[in-house]
Formats: sequence, structure tokens, C-alpha cells
Amino acid sequence: MITRRLLEVGKRRGYNIRISSVRPGRRESHESPDLSLFIDVFNHAHSLKSLGAWRTFGDRFLNELMERGPFVHLMTAYADVCNLPYLPCSGQRLNGCPMKPALPLWKKGLFRDWSDDCFAKRTLVSRLFEQAALAVYLSPLHRRITESLLSGVKHPPTFILRPLIDTRRFYNEGLERDIDYLFVGVIGEAKGLAAMRERFGHTDIHLIGRCAPGVKLDFGRYLGPLPYEEIPRYMNRAKHFVFLPRWPEPQGRVVAEAALCGCEITGNDNIGALSFEADLSDPSFYAGAEEEFWITLEKLVR
Repeated sequence: MITRRLLEVGKRRGYNIRISSVRPGRRESHESPDLSLFIDVFNHAHSLKSLGAWRTFGDRFLNELMERGPFVHLMTAYADVCNLPYLPCSGQRLNGCPMKPALPLWKKGLFRDWSDDCFAKRTLVSRLFEQAALAVYLSPLHRRITESLLSGVKHPPTFILRPLIDTRRFYNEGLERDIDYLFVGVIGEAKGLAAMRERFGHTDIHLIGRCAPGVKLDFGRYLGPLPYEEIPRYMNRAKHFVFLPRWPEPQGRVVAEAALCGCEITGNDNIGALSFEADLSDPSFYAGAEEEFWITLEKLVR
């Protein structure tokens, strides 16, 4: 959603944008680009079905692009510093990866990674950050966690992208709030399933979203995955929005959406949206975020 929205606004501002992508596989590039935008460069396999590790840009392609001219590096999660799902170390890596040594051989093959080292130690990862004209993060928390994983790497200038949210869709409609607690998102370990069960297992909490593999809900009222268009109505009916992630959520736009709809947020320190020094329920906080991004990029090539 973030990538699509930024590119839409960039095209509207008159830029000639060419896109290379892993899925679908395509290569479209300018001979001498004014600027290259790298977004979630690495595409990791998290399941046999996805086969992500086999669908990749390749080091040669990335190195050639980095040598053509200035580039900006944007991450929407932690894929460019960790090749495991949901950053299992939560950004607290000390010596090596806490998870890789315990992975079975078939999973190491799936990840195409036989090392126990942290992915962030790879030379290409260092290049992506050290040589970038700008590193773009989704929140102050996202920047802090990523930089903490890149020990010994020289950090480029940074830009924090505010949440890109349609405030015409997410707003307080003044409805009767007949739902005490609501959660929306992937229901699984990284998103705080254990904490929700412990704190709200005795309540009539409503849960919307898909369950992660192996998860069987034994509390609350499960409404299943619902169309995105229906989410604002449920947020407007909820008194409290619950989000207690284990991993450092890069942004957690769903929290911002809930705040705009008038929910009281029950969260923790692992939510990127809450690391902004801003009132998330104020629509003016989100105004012009896409334009601010492109204006910042324009200054790099003047």
C-alpha cells in the first residue's frame, strides 16, 4: 500500500518512473536516472509456498544500480536487515542470530542461508545503507531498531515517512461504541497473541484478520478476515483498540487508523506509530505526507 501510494503521487508530480520488481518479474530502468529508489530490496522465503528466496534481484543487478547514481533506500519492515519472519530477535541481537542455529536443515535450505550469522552483517546490506543518499523509515522506532542492528555501519541521512492514511475513510463517525475491545491485523505470535490472551482472554474482545499458520484462537470473538472497506465501521464501534506486538512494529498504521476513528489505544512500546511525537487522532498530522516525501527527494538531485 505504501509503495503504490508513493509511486502514484510521484507520477502525478510528473516524474518519469520506471519499475523493476521481483514479483511480477520485470526490469525497466533509465540509462542515467536522476535518482533510484530501492524499496524492500530483499525478498525472503517464509514458506514453501512463497519461494521468495528464489525470486530475487541478485547482487549484480543491485550493485549496478547503486553505481549508476544517487539512490534512496526505503524499508517498510526489516526485510533488508533480517531474512527471518517478524525479526525474531526484536532488535536485541547480541552475538549472532538467536534463531538460525536451531533451524532444521530444510528451513535453512528454504532461506538459502546456511550461516548462523545475522543477515545485517552482509556486505551488500552495508552498502545499501552506507552509500544511500537517504534512508527512509516508517517511524522513529523503525529507525532506531534498524540502526541498532547495523553495528559498525555508517548511517546515511534519514527521513521519517508519516503514515499514509486516507482520513476521508478513517474518521470518527460518532457511532454508538458497543464493542469494548477490538484487534485488527494478523493474529499470531509477533503481533502479540500471547499478551492479548493474557490480558483480554476473559473479555469479549473482537478479533479481525487472518490467523498465522498454526494459530487456533481460544478466546474472544473471531470475525475472520474482512474487506478493508469494512474496517472503519468496526473501529467506530470500538471503545478500545488493542495492539501489544512482541516485535518492534515498524509503523503499525492500523493503530493510527483506529485513533482517527476515535478508539482509545491500548498499546505498548513496540508500536512505531506511537513513537511519533504527535496526536494520532488529529487528521492534520497525516496531511501532505506523500508530497513531503517527494519534495525531500527533489532536494537530493538539485
